[in-house]
Amino acid sequence: MIAKHTIIAVACAGAAVALMSGCSQATEAPAAAADAPTSAAPDTAPATGASDAATTLGTRETALGTVLTDGDGFTLYRFDEDTADLVRCVGPCAEIWPPTPGTPSPHPDAVLPGTVGTTTRPDGVEQATYDGHPLYRFAKDSAPGLTSGDGVKGTWHVVTVDAAHG
Repeated sequence: MIAKHTIIAVACAGAAVALMSGCSQATEAPAAAADAPTSAAPDTAPATGASDAATTLGTRETALGTVLTDGDGFTLYRFDEDTADLVRCVGPCAEIWPPTPGTPSPHPDAVLPGTVGTTTRPDGVEQATYDGHPLYRFAKDSAPGLTSGDGVKGTWHVVTVDAAHG
């Protein structure tokens, strides 16, 4: 009888931890396949955490319109709870939504009418921004051009690039 109570207690504790984590999994919109990219992705991998490294930004046509991508062609997202000066996606959230590190620079073929920049994360690492929004990948986007993170929890959105902007 004691073993049964112990198993139930452990299961309940595990469920509580999963529910209380910063970015628990939510129902996602189905992944949208990408059309042809509008800018070529460079052969080099993007920066992986060095604050002085450059991050190449490009664009890609998707079912959601023209979206911002990193140097590998993966869709970039913004989080409604972030501001230009305050990054709120940290800890477990940043494991599901890896931040785009480094100083962004447009790919030579990309037309980016918005403003690129950086913000400093709470851990001191520089994070790329577009129009003041810190940029992230979605860990479940397994290939370039996927947009399955759009609409997650109603607070995550692809970063769209409007050629008529600014």
